Amino acid sequence: MNRTNRMNRMKLPAGISPVILLRSMFSGVSTGLYLTGSAVFFTEYIGLSPGRVGLGISIAWLISTATMMPFGMLADRFGGRRVWLVGATASALVFLLYPFAGTYWQFQLVVILELLVSGLGSAGAGRYFGDLFPEGGRARGRAYLRTTSNIGMAVGAAIAGVAISLESRSGYLAIVLIAAAVTAIEAGLIAWAVPHVDHPHRPAERAARRKPVAIRDRSFVALAVLNGVYNLHGPVLSVLLPLWIVSQTDGPTWLVAGTMLTNMGLCVLFQIRASRGVETPGNGARAWARAGIALVVCCVAFAVSGTTEGLATVAALAVGIVTLTAGELLTSAGTWAIRYGLAPESRRGEYVAVFGLGGQLSWVAGPAALSFLVVTGGPPGWLVLAGVFAAAAAVTGPMVAWASRTDREEEKQPEPSAHPA
Repeated sequence: MNRTNRMNRMKLPAGISPVILLRSMFSGVSTGLYLTGSAVFFTEYIGLSPGRVGLGISIAWLISTATMMPFGMLADRFGGRRVWLVGATASALVFLLYPFAGTYWQFQLVVILELLVSGLGSAGAGRYFGDLFPEGGRARGRAYLRTTSNIGMAVGAAIAGVAISLESRSGYLAIVLIAAAVTAIEAGLIAWAVPHVDHPHRPAERAARRKPVAIRDRSFVALAVLNGVYNLHGPVLSVLLPLWIVSQTDGPTWLVAGTMLTNMGLCVLFQIRASRGVETPGNGARAWARAGIALVVCCVAFAVSGTTEGLATVAALAVGIVTLTAGELLTSAGTWAIRYGLAPESRRGEYVAVFGLGGQLSWVAGPAALSFLVVTGGPPGWLVLAGVFAAAAAVTGPMVAWASRTDREEEKQPEPSAHPA
């Protein structure tokens, strides 16, 4: 029996194939290249100031956020795979525009275009994987995708790190050219290799008259906001923690890279395990609540690291990054179970996009707000953030129960027209 259970665990879940995993790997490489090298490219290759680059990226994120729901509705209308393919192809082409952004406004346009087309691709992918994975298997399927994506991100970050270390224009240029090539390969896999499982929804009324519903679903929007709170783990890891280590602890600067690599390694090792048994909104609520508790512990550990010295600081940071990663893994597992479990099939793309608004807003507002709270406020700032996560854990169960009680009717599709024999 134990051997059978082990074999079942080793078997790929329904919907997952080597091609799907390979596509996820290439997507991760592209993301790793972008996150690690894009800002450096614009400062060192184009010659923009860090302040202007930061401002331009924030503006682009704001514009991208406003398009998430319309893009989700497009995925519902035309099918996830088709919209995903358009977004991935356009993203590869936009990367080729990076070297020509010689002024601030050209840079601003290119960054806006990149985030728009990548958002379009994400909306299509969200709809596609909801159609691909069977009900009851989405969280586990997503865990496999996230694991291979994290491996790809580590590879992409390493490639970008080598290119940056060359400190030459050719090295910086290589970052965006490799990103374009990898994204083009991903688009090719979407076009010719991934399964055709699109279920586009064409309602009886004309598409132009179809009005958004998800944004008016109060219980679902409330969960989207709560999703944004849990997803603050992203800005904490990528923005807040490096600033904290360098400016508020006596830890060596290599700990910045060390915490990032530890996070990636733990994600690769434990994402699939964290998703086991998390398939329904109720399961997702429990995963989110546990994520909130883990994030409370991580905030306390980071607060302690600002008051210690030597090995005690390293130990506190180690506890913090392990529990932060646990919160990230459980948040991811819960998110897929909740958003797909509550979204009606006929408007899945729209609902998934609205749910993602919370995560998007955590990146728009999180870096500035958290930096002010913690870097300026010191250890007490971490304790305030711990209180936010504790409150999120406390309200998760009742909020998911409220959303589960809300009636979300499927939209009827037109009957096929009859043709005389």
